[in-house]
Amino acid sequence: MKGMIKTKFVGVYRYVSDTKRFDGKPDECFYYSYRDEDKKFRWHKVGWRSEKVTAQYAADKRSEFMVAARNGETPKRTKKSNGITFGQGYEVFKEKWFPNLKNGGYDIALRYRVHTAPLFANKPVDKITPLELEDYKLFLLKKGLAPASVRLILGDMRNVINKLKKWGLFKGESPFQQVDMPKVDNARTRFLSRSEADLLLETINRHSRKWFLISTISLNTGARLSEVTGTKIHDLQPETRVWQIRGKTGRRSITLNDAAWNAFTEALERRKRIIIFTSGQVDQDTINFVSQETGLFPTDVKYLHLECVDMERGVIIYRRRNSAKYRTYRITEAVRPVFEEWVSKCSSDLIFTGRGGIPVGSSTNKTFDRSASECGLNPAGIDPLDKVVFHTLRHTYCSWEAIKGTPLFKIARLVGHKTTTMTERYAHLCPITESQNLISKDADSTIEQLNAILTHLIKEKGIEQVPQSVLDWVDQAG
Repeated sequence: MKGMIKTKFVGVYRYVSDTKRFDGKPDECFYYSYRDEDKKFRWHKVGWRSEKVTAQYAADKRSEFMVAARNGETPKRTKKSNGITFGQGYEVFKEKWFPNLKNGGYDIALRYRVHTAPLFANKPVDKITPLELEDYKLFLLKKGLAPASVRLILGDMRNVINKLKKWGLFKGESPFQQVDMPKVDNARTRFLSRSEADLLLETINRHSRKWFLISTISLNTGARLSEVTGTKIHDLQPETRVWQIRGKTGRRSITLNDAAWNAFTEALERRKRIIIFTSGQVDQDTINFVSQETGLFPTDVKYLHLECVDMERGVIIYRRRNSAKYRTYRITEAVRPVFEEWVSKCSSDLIFTGRGGIPVGSSTNKTFDRSASECGLNPAGIDPLDKVVFHTLRHTYCSWEAIKGTPLFKIARLVGHKTTTMTERYAHLCPITESQNLISKDADSTIEQLNAILTHLIKEKGIEQVPQSVLDWVDQAG
């Protein structure tokens, strides 16, 4: 068996785990070897050092086994679980369920690889206990992970087990039925003033124009980062400036103001300047081959933008940096497959892309965090809930709308809140309207309050602006 290390005891071996740890060191599993009735070499697992198993204990078990075998007795052997391991279940979940997820399950895969796989990949699902999961929860929290992050990690595990049960691959009860998920208090109320927002955008712009545009759109629409970076060309309607947003709570449409629309327009122009043969992703032999077939200098190939290539006509229209004239270069049949491959990699209907046309990650770019710190918005020792993060732009938009007097239900619709409960955190910012003042006066009944409001509306707007049915209803009710 590969990876086995001999011990000083005859027929006893130890295996050092690459992922499992105990007492600050790699955990060890002890085995003993023997030959069966057919003289075939066999291994028998005794247990892990973390289970209080030692080499001496494994040697004693081997002696008992050998004596029983010589006396013709059937040795008692450890019954192996026939259930699916969590790692095997995760692979099924990845194959069957990831295609249904908006980001292809990238975040789930990352959390599994970093946190879950080292401890649970080889664990049979039917052997995972609620107590073990409670210990795992405490372990993650002690590592310094936020309760929200721990909740996501445990939620991923629960989803895998629930899907396995639904698909008939696991028939037991989910251990998560007896596990309390960490309580999360991440309700941020911090929002930026106009001067703080201007300073932050100015600082971001010095570091990255792309992240300046992304931040500008979020600040002026309240859109989440994933909603901005996931926007495709056909999600924008130039004639009406309407943006069709595909958010986590469903689709919604908003009309963009000048700042947001101009940011999207500039981003569309910038995506034409995506470099095809991205440095670090293409080898020098490919660069030289393209140069030889097209007549471009190797240095020019490295700066070739997507807008310079016309695959339909089979030509490249390019102007060298030290020249004022554009020249036309032919794409030969020999080099055409290379261009098709790399242009395809760069071509995307996403408005915001990374190097080489790859999608922008859904996690906040370091540019934003660095800019917020440079502005003095995140001093040392600041409460995590008061820290300015990308999501603060969303809170700022909602807060500014509330201050303007925008009804809470409308704010909820604009930013895609699933319920108005989330929007109610901005209620204290809403100005007191004339109608609210009227209601708060000494009115003994609902009818008196309605009459007061109606009288005010007639005075301000004229009685012709009030529907006759409303006047009749109030008169009858009185």
